[in-house]
Amino acid sequence: MSTSSVPSPSRRAFLTKGALLGFAASPIAALAASNRKEGAVLNSKRPDSPYGHTDPENIIYSVCLNCNTGCGIKCKLEDGVLTKIDGSAYSPWTMVPHLPMNTSLETAALVDGGLCPKGQSSLQSAYDPYRLRKVLKRAGQRGENKWVSIDFDQAITEIVEGGKLFASVPGEQDRQVEGLRQIRALTDAKLSKTMSDDVAAIWAKKMTVAEFKTKHVAHLDKLIDPDHPDFGPKNNQFVINWGRRKAGRSEFIKRFGDGYGTTNLHGHTTVCQGSLYFACKAMSEQYTVDGKFSGGKKWYWQADLEHSRYVLFVGANLFEGNYGPTNRTVRLTENLATGRTKIAVADPRFSKLAGKAAKWLPIKPATDMALALAILRWMIENERYDKKFVANANKAAATADKEKSWTNLTWLVKIDAKTGQPGSFARASETGVAPAEKRLLPDPKDATKTIDYEEKFFVVMQDGKPVAVDPNDTKTAIKGDLLVDGTLPDGTRVKSGLQLIKEAAFERSIADWCAEAGLEPADVISVARDLAAAGKQGVVD
Repeated sequence: MSTSSVPSPSRRAFLTKGALLGFAASPIAALAASNRKEGAVLNSKRPDSPYGHTDPENIIYSVCLNCNTGCGIKCKLEDGVLTKIDGSAYSPWTMVPHLPMNTSLETAALVDGGLCPKGQSSLQSAYDPYRLRKVLKRAGQRGENKWVSIDFDQAITEIVEGGKLFASVPGEQDRQVEGLRQIRALTDAKLSKTMSDDVAAIWAKKMTVAEFKTKHVAHLDKLIDPDHPDFGPKNNQFVINWGRRKAGRSEFIKRFGDGYGTTNLHGHTTVCQGSLYFACKAMSEQYTVDGKFSGGKKWYWQADLEHSRYVLFVGANLFEGNYGPTNRTVRLTENLATGRTKIAVADPRFSKLAGKAAKWLPIKPATDMALALAILRWMIENERYDKKFVANANKAAATADKEKSWTNLTWLVKIDAKTGQPGSFARASETGVAPAEKRLLPDPKDATKTIDYEEKFFVVMQDGKPVAVDPNDTKTAIKGDLLVDGTLPDGTRVKSGLQLIKEAAFERSIADWCAEAGLEPADVISVARDLAAAGKQGVVD
């Protein structure tokens, strides 16, 4: 039924269940019970309180892509016009707690999940007068900002077929533009595979470019540059660049790119997310049995806000943006209200989150490191860090202490004799501490074979004496000395990781670090003290 023929709900009737339409849904049991009441707004047949947005024909379920969280959304229509966006009750991001799996479709239709302001703003994006609605074709010289609208059929034809597309532009009357049909020069999959294998042979120095050209003389016209066959076929001149690489979208585009024959498929991400992903990948790398650091995940390793007792938010704004506010905010808000969790916020702006903080640090932009070093200096100076955890140098030590992981802060780092700067980790077999160990490992390319591997071991100081350490050793627990500045048997000067951090933090006083960040030392020390007091339930986000 069209909603245009029914009157708008009265203010009193609307407010009786206004909480259902807000940022977060009420607890599921109470909500379901409320909706069954005869007078409930969402179910009411009273003429003063209709709500057509719950009718299935007026709802389109979709996904918000205003940030990388990808919350499920309910897009509500009136006469085909989008008028309201709420969180989908079926999305794991928007409901805390989630709907029970046996919830009926009728009940779920009445439940709106939470949605942050970014998601709500999609209304403006959908009907932005400056949104792209037409195909624009350049009608003047590059940079003149002259355009003409063309229909989609013409655009597709010109893109695929090419031709003299800019004949009306002075100086370009005779310029022939290649279309996608012409660029797709190599269409034989078998030939493509053979040429690709031969390029790999060139890289491995098993074939020369001259030999490649002789072998494929009949098909050199299909390459971008025969003298550089590693550039690949002309097909690679077609670059597909799309938006966020989400599941579903990326698979479709990869199939399209493979079908066309181009390797140049590039998704986009944000600078902040890219740096975050790679930092988290490096942070989660593990030392493997074949002597490599690998296995790290390019993901957003988030703090467990729901079970934290103290949180320092640095630049993160949980109530206005950040990653998944619809899910994470709900998990923190109750704890803030009860006083179970305290937060501090480092942000130049007095944000909504800062308004809920026990301590707001109005930091100068781009001085986050000064704040970090001030906190580190205070913790090291006052010995308010977890020495027991930090000392664990391998898996066996962590297991003995019932810890979930261990650190490399006691591993020794080589110091350059000339510059005094730190370099790579010291290795036991290279510095006279212990001999290398020969190992046979399964060949990752052929399970029936083995490969020879030589473990060189890392080094820690234990009661002032250098000891070899295997991070993955589950039998011999190794605990290292924390602050080390010394030499190994072969004369190599070394420092522990924690020593290097201490030296960086102690380059300046807490007052100087705070001056750089534009903060009061007493405020920073207060945050450092509370963060340390929270122990493993203290986190930085």
